[in-house]
Amino acid sequence: MVSALISILVLGCLVIVHEAGHLVVARLAGVRILRFSIGFGPRLLTWTRGYTEYAVSAIPLGGYVKMAGEQRSEQSHEPWEYLSKPISVRALIVFAGPFVNYLAAVLSLWVVFVLGYPELLPVVGKTTAGMPAEAAGLTTGDRIAEVNGQPVATWDEMTEIIYDSAEKPLTFIISRGTESRSVTITPTPKTITDPLGHERRVGLIGVSPSGEFESRRLGPVESFTRTITQQNEWAVQTMVGLWSVVTGKLSMRDSVTGPIGIVYLTSEAARMGIVPLLFLTSLFSLSLAIFNLFPIPILDGGHLFFMAIEQLRGRPVSINVQERSAQVSFVLLMTLVAIICVNDVSRFGLLDKVMKLFGK
Repeated sequence: MVSALISILVLGCLVIVHEAGHLVVARLAGVRILRFSIGFGPRLLTWTRGYTEYAVSAIPLGGYVKMAGEQRSEQSHEPWEYLSKPISVRALIVFAGPFVNYLAAVLSLWVVFVLGYPELLPVVGKTTAGMPAEAAGLTTGDRIAEVNGQPVATWDEMTEIIYDSAEKPLTFIISRGTESRSVTITPTPKTITDPLGHERRVGLIGVSPSGEFESRRLGPVESFTRTITQQNEWAVQTMVGLWSVVTGKLSMRDSVTGPIGIVYLTSEAARMGIVPLLFLTSLFSLSLAIFNLFPIPILDGGHLFFMAIEQLRGRPVSINVQERSAQVSFVLLMTLVAIICVNDVSRFGLLDKVMKLFGK
């Protein structure tokens, strides 16, 4: 229960951070904020400070910032109104939300690398019958220290060398207890399909990890460099993955997680400790930033899309078109969220877990 509450708090913080980005930049631009809401729908709790009403609303699927003069029907052409500002200023206000989520993702992952993150060690758990590793005499507990003269500190480092060396003899330095020995192993070629549906020809020797981990810490500067590299990789993987879902190469059921799944995964990470929780928080915050930049009318990307059209045409898109497109996209998005939530319940076996809980 505590881990579930922590996960909900973390997700709530990501929403607050996102909306706070809009609020801060809007205020810096001289725009008056009328309402700052966490959640949508009926307001459960409200309080007012200055011109701004702060609210906690019933539907916890995001939030919003309501600015003065945000709708043309409400505009009175005052200098503190949103639509009185140039397109460039309005675009900065809209972009601020996803950008702050990106910054939150960077900060969370940077802390993970500074505190220390678990790395899987290159220790053999078991070998596969008939594969080169077994033929070379590798056995459970062997630690692979070097491959072709390259020291390997992690399982991933070792795997990448083997993957890139199909049918090429490799010299392994194996540590077994207090002894070390050298063996030559030639990886067997195999075509595999990665999680994004891409085929790749790799080399395999037939070993699986023992599951031994070691905490690895990086300095502040190295952590920052590693963080940016990892964030860029995640961003590319997210975009490619979503495109694969759209084109049917990946199943949405197995590759897309909604609010229920996010709460479940975050609660599981919370049970494991602060580092796994921050790691997952970083991933979700980056995903939130990317998702909000999609050109869907009710999202920040949709607003930026309409601004781009306004800049090109020299006049804004009609209110009727914006309202209709927002209504349609809201219905479609909520339908998609409902489908994903049902998939999450099935995918993570949540119904069985709830039944067992009540059974006790």
